[in-house]
Amino acid sequence: MILTMNDRERLGTDREATVARRVLILATVCFSFSSLAAQVGRDAKPPAATAPQGTAGISGTVVSADLGRPVRRAMVTAAGGDVRTVRSAQTEDTGTFAFTNLPPGEYTLSVTKGGFVESIYGQRQPGSGRLGTPVRLAAGQVLKDLNVPLARGGVLTGTVLDEVGDPAFGITVRAYKWAMKSGERTLVDTASGVTDDRGIYRIPALLPGEYVAGVLPPAGDMLSIRLNGVTEYVKVLGSLEGNRLEFSGDTPIIARSREGAAGPPRTGFARAFYPGVGQAGVATAIALGPGEERPGVDFSLQVVPLARVSGTVMSPTGPVSGATVQLTDSSQPPGFGIRTARSGGNGAFVFEGVPPGQYGLMTRAGQKGAPQLEGGAREAAEFLAKAVDNAKAAQVGNAINAATLMWAATEIAVDGRDQGDVQLLLQPGATIAGRVVTDTGAEVPYSRMSIGLSPVGAQKGEIAVVGPAAVDATGRFSLKGVSPGRYRLTVMGGMPSGHLLSSAVFGGQDILDIPLEMTGAPGPSDGLVTLTTRTTELTGIIQDAAGQPSSAATVIVFPADERFWAPEARRIQGVRPATDGRYQIRNLPPGDYRIVVVSDVEPGRWFDPAFLRQLGGFASITLGNGGRAVQDFRVK
Repeated sequence: MILTMNDRERLGTDREATVARRVLILATVCFSFSSLAAQVGRDAKPPAATAPQGTAGISGTVVSADLGRPVRRAMVTAAGGDVRTVRSAQTEDTGTFAFTNLPPGEYTLSVTKGGFVESIYGQRQPGSGRLGTPVRLAAGQVLKDLNVPLARGGVLTGTVLDEVGDPAFGITVRAYKWAMKSGERTLVDTASGVTDDRGIYRIPALLPGEYVAGVLPPAGDMLSIRLNGVTEYVKVLGSLEGNRLEFSGDTPIIARSREGAAGPPRTGFARAFYPGVGQAGVATAIALGPGEERPGVDFSLQVVPLARVSGTVMSPTGPVSGATVQLTDSSQPPGFGIRTARSGGNGAFVFEGVPPGQYGLMTRAGQKGAPQLEGGAREAAEFLAKAVDNAKAAQVGNAINAATLMWAATEIAVDGRDQGDVQLLLQPGATIAGRVVTDTGAEVPYSRMSIGLSPVGAQKGEIAVVGPAAVDATGRFSLKGVSPGRYRLTVMGGMPSGHLLSSAVFGGQDILDIPLEMTGAPGPSDGLVTLTTRTTELTGIIQDAAGQPSSAATVIVFPADERFWAPEARRIQGVRPATDGRYQIRNLPPGDYRIVVVSDVEPGRWFDPAFLRQLGGFASITLGNGGRAVQDFRVK
């Protein structure tokens, strides 16, 4: 549908319209979502939110985990309840806190303070980052004298020297932890510290665990200059040629000369990981206990040539502007060290300061002159879900489906020399199609729904998300522009009330459990996505040897079939029982399961097949569609 300028003026251009215009704009169709957003704002104004009130309460004391002394001015947060509630309170000088007028339900108590790590009530090891014990409150119930230990964080510290052995000032050192993300083991950034004039850095408030320490110098030259016997550092914003050295007081700076403009940096410090390796995957893991300080995590930096990598994003109809180009270091763990750039008006993109190595370049974009989504995929899906009637939903859905993305990828080797002719030639992606149904055959408002594919594995970020595809009133959808990779189907927005995904079968395979492999060939067109209102539930009570409720454990449920043992699998869950020993696990797909209780486990460890294989003493259960099961445990 095409709206004229008069139509748009009639529908309005107020503040909501401006906000909506950021979300989604169709590049070549004269269609304004701003008018729709304005209409949504006028037709569907939510009532003013009021803080839920109740008659329950919690009080207690925050103490230091090492000395047991009261901790004052710590922030305690209670989150949960049958009516979602979040309350915060600061501890008194005596370390005490209190929450009153809480609605009944299950709450998580967390405590934070500068210099400490976040601790959760019920953690076997305070500040471990592991699950705590939910506090369960009945109406009118008041729990008193809860004791919440707050742990001091660990510390990594050391010295960074430059290539001639002088202290390196202003260098950022980061602490990473290994984690499972999107089905692969990779490094996640946790905290950082910056070197002072002695080259010393300090990274405090770290959770217990194993860390990889790495230096990520700025993309620019670092020039050392001795002033009064002290080594100072200046970041060179361009090459020295065509610039001059000036001083602002005692501070040396590099200034552009009138004869020439500053060019890109030509050398810089190489990325380094402790104890002096260039690849994070072979770095030495540093074990850190609660409150432990590990000195001597030192670095000696090396200078490497830096290159300029540039090129053009091209489609069959010409250069493409506004495309996000992703540069990935092939020698690093999946999803780690990714850089992005946007193509300009002539399709050109550039990455400055690229050290030697093997890299992958990837982009997804619409061809020149084709309809495109200006906002992100999630924003578009949320916008469609908020459409207030079928006509508006159809307009938004048609516009979303008109914006088809293409993809391009290439590998390059960087050896210190500039590369200025990299071509990313967009090609059409595959299309997968199907329809959405309910397991009862009931009609639901499909036209508010949008379907997407979420990447599994090394593909990371918004650039790899496929979708959204709007579902029409009959439940049919078509996802276009699918690049090679592994994907799981997801409902990006507009899930009918009370429903959840039951299955998504493409080519005879349920891709909610086993990812869809796309290799560039035509995609399946027989997809059947089934929604259900029938939920499963697994409950029970954990008791200690004396028969009293126990909350100091983690309940893990996982499928009997090892084919489903995968990171982020929907058939694997881990929960902590509440203070009364009761646990609840909902929405598992029907099937055969094993359930076991373990004393202490790192969150997410239950997605590791090697960990699951070593678990013994489990119980076996079978859940039918909408089934309920009870499994109690007695632990020592």
